Amino acid sequence: MRWPLLVLFVALIVSSSSSSIAQDKPEPEVKDFSSLINQVFAPVTDKLNLTQEQKFQIVAIITEAEVRANPLLQSLEVADQQLCELSFSGVPDTDRLKELCDQEAAILSELIQLKVRTKAEIIRLLTIEQRAIVAQQFNIKFLLKGIWDQLR
Repeated sequence: MRWPLLVLFVALIVSSSSSSIAQDKPEPEVKDFSSLINQVFAPVTDKLNLTQEQKFQIVAIITEAEVRANPLLQSLEVADQQLCELSFSGVPDTDRLKELCDQEAAILSELIQLKVRTKAEIIRLLTIEQRAIVAQQFNIKFLLKGIWDQLR
């Protein structure tokens, strides 16, 4: 299921880099993909010895999550602005305040759920040994117990 997205992602990278070289124009700013992966696994990134396929899949998962998060972040910004304006209107209308707070809480909940699902997708890509390294680094005892049980 991820292969079409991964193939499209790689094709876009290759085509954009070859077209910019052929046109001899300054390259657009491109994300440092190794930096993205480092942000997820630092300080154990090097110990994981991720394969190129794993790296591409992780970048694809992160990119997809960013695309899904952008509208939520924009909605959060609007709700926050409305709360700010409400605080300058004198004594805030209690019902409106509750409505805006509930709206912002719902957006934050969606963002947190997206973050957890994204992390789960990334962890699912790792081998048992790689999961053990991550679990040990971040002291995830529940995950470690499951990994050790699988290794037996």
